[in-house]
Amino acid sequence: MARLIDMKTNASKRVLAAALTAGVLWPGAALAQDQETIRLDEIEIKASADGVTETTAGPVQGYRALSAGSATRTDTPIEEIPQAITVLPRQLLEDQAAVSINEALRNASNVQAVDSRIIGNVDQSPLRIRGFKADQWIDGYAGNLFLSGDHDSLVNLERIEVLKGPNAVLYGGGAGAPLGGVVNLISKLPTATASYDFGATFGSYGYWSPQFDINQPLNSDGTVLFRMTGQYTRADSFIDVLESDRFSFNPTLTLTNNDDTSLTVQFFYSRHEQQAYSGLPVVGTIQGDYRVRRELYFGDPAIPDSTSEIYGTTVTFEHEFNEVWSTSIKGRWSESEMAQPSQAAFLDATGTGGTPILPPSTFDVSNLIHRDAQEEFSINPTLQARFAWGPSDNTVLFGGDYAHVSEQVSMVADTLGNMCFAFGLGCPPTLVDLQNPTFPAFVFPVAGVGEGATYFDGDLSFETHGVYGQVQSTLYDRIHLLVGGRVGTLDITYEERALAPPATFVTDETRFLPRVGAVVDVVQGLSLYAGYSEGMRWVPFSQTFARPKPELSKSLDAGIKFNLDDALTGTVSVFQIDRENVPYQIAFGLGALSEQRSRGFEADVVYQPDANWSVLASYGYTDATFESTTPAAPAGNRLPMVPEHSGRLWVNYAFDNQFSGWSLGGGVYAASDQFVDSANTWSTGAYFTVDAKIGYEVENVRVSLAVKNLTGEEYFTPYTWFGGQVAPGEPRMVYGQVGYRF
Repeated sequence: MARLIDMKTNASKRVLAAALTAGVLWPGAALAQDQETIRLDEIEIKASADGVTETTAGPVQGYRALSAGSATRTDTPIEEIPQAITVLPRQLLEDQAAVSINEALRNASNVQAVDSRIIGNVDQSPLRIRGFKADQWIDGYAGNLFLSGDHDSLVNLERIEVLKGPNAVLYGGGAGAPLGGVVNLISKLPTATASYDFGATFGSYGYWSPQFDINQPLNSDGTVLFRMTGQYTRADSFIDVLESDRFSFNPTLTLTNNDDTSLTVQFFYSRHEQQAYSGLPVVGTIQGDYRVRRELYFGDPAIPDSTSEIYGTTVTFEHEFNEVWSTSIKGRWSESEMAQPSQAAFLDATGTGGTPILPPSTFDVSNLIHRDAQEEFSINPTLQARFAWGPSDNTVLFGGDYAHVSEQVSMVADTLGNMCFAFGLGCPPTLVDLQNPTFPAFVFPVAGVGEGATYFDGDLSFETHGVYGQVQSTLYDRIHLLVGGRVGTLDITYEERALAPPATFVTDETRFLPRVGAVVDVVQGLSLYAGYSEGMRWVPFSQTFARPKPELSKSLDAGIKFNLDDALTGTVSVFQIDRENVPYQIAFGLGALSEQRSRGFEADVVYQPDANWSVLASYGYTDATFESTTPAAPAGNRLPMVPEHSGRLWVNYAFDNQFSGWSLGGGVYAASDQFVDSANTWSTGAYFTVDAKIGYEVENVRVSLAVKNLTGEEYFTPYTWFGGQVAPGEPRMVYGQVGYRF
């Protein structure tokens, strides 16, 4: 049952009971066993004084979320889940004046987010968690494989939940179940109390982003609820010619009887237009005897914009049969399209475009056009029972899912005479000296014209389905057990017309994927946990292997969860993930399969001793390596794009008395060196950035001024392209925000 209307559900009662027992919501309160309904407005009134508010995604105390529905598909207190979970609530994002999901994810340990400059891109999983590629989902749905549309907007987010390790038991869809982890974006939902929020952010390099959030019940008894959010972002860049236009629009309607049934329909549409950014080659940036300008755009300054859009609908039906049994049925349909014209180099000796074809600084140039279109349908019904039996409180979940994604993908490239030149046949090449660059005019490549050739031209059909069961039991109020299993099937068909002759590749695999774990409350506020899970995912097509078996993973996770007087809370964990049949990129159009392992340590801590101070600290150590010796990646090599050490510290202070309404915040993010390629030939250096913010909020008005990379540090990070590129970090950026909510 939707939490926005009332708290009648057993799931919600359990989370609230935990908060009430700890005295978090209000002193002396108790949740009576026969209490049938707790009204949301009553909770908000009584909770506000103690810093805990009930949102549509669950109760939150400042930077600390009390529950995380993504991990178990049930409203379970985080401290009872045998898994490392990091939740980034809305309050944290507002205190930091975050402008993107990329920036927000720096708060979570061992997460390397998607670069905001990516639009389209050939890498289906540029996000990384614990050293491995991971998925970015919305409300539990895999959705589009290429993160189409405005994948960086925060306007419709209630919170971000980061789930570490495989989550294959409860989730399927797209190319399969997640292996390294999931960033699940939780959307805002309508509530029974009207509210309106209008604001704008403006900043360096022409950044301008107005947004709105309108929440309006459509009748007097609160049975028809409506909410709509929207955002438009227009920005130049410190990168030459790079300009970005993005917008997202998210109307949501909820129908409910305010008792036991609700139907929520979420519509979404977003679009992103920007020139494709291919980064800069490693030679001339982090290698070589010369340096290119950090602001250099590799390509024709007049190159047409890339376009990326997605639209669709998510429908959720929830019903309680009685105090024990309830059901939820979720379905989603979406369509997306992406077209990415670009210029790039990839005919050097490494096949990555990272080194010059003629030393010291002359690179080849090719014209490329990458197109992708997808249509997706997913449905996930669940049946849940909550009951007490002897000394145990139990939650049993049964579910199934079916997802179908059809995709048409193509890539055409024209090497502009450079292919002939590279083979010594005397053809006139098209070359650019990066010490004095002049790029040729972009012309859309056509197969058979000049050196135009089709590299990929395929139709894909992803069909994933499975059934699962999960049992959660709390024994004697201090031992929390979780056992689950999924029988999942991947049925993937890839028809590739670019091969000679054309070929069809099929992956059809069914496996049982288990998940087990336990949390033991050692003393009040201190628990030990351990968990094990497995995952399975489709291996993307590559010209070096045909009909591969799916990628498989096994994950171990153990650690400490603590809650000291609701002031110091967090998780400290160690982990190991083993993966087999993992594809990795060698060069353009070339890949191989490998075995990989990730081991490490991480800590995510929130400290809120009073209403003034809010502190977030995170640290991650990841040792992610190749375990098998394969072409260009001997065993023991570190995985690219993964720092061994990374972490975030943020401190916010809210004044009171005569300075009430003012707040100051500051923080630092740091990361160690990262390899650019699997051969570990090139690596970027360690770096850190410092952020600061001052804000003022009184009654309905709020204003803030934030500075990102306050000290103006210059650094590079690996960039997802053909394997030999890096991207310069953003320079000092200043952002102002104004808003009015009522």
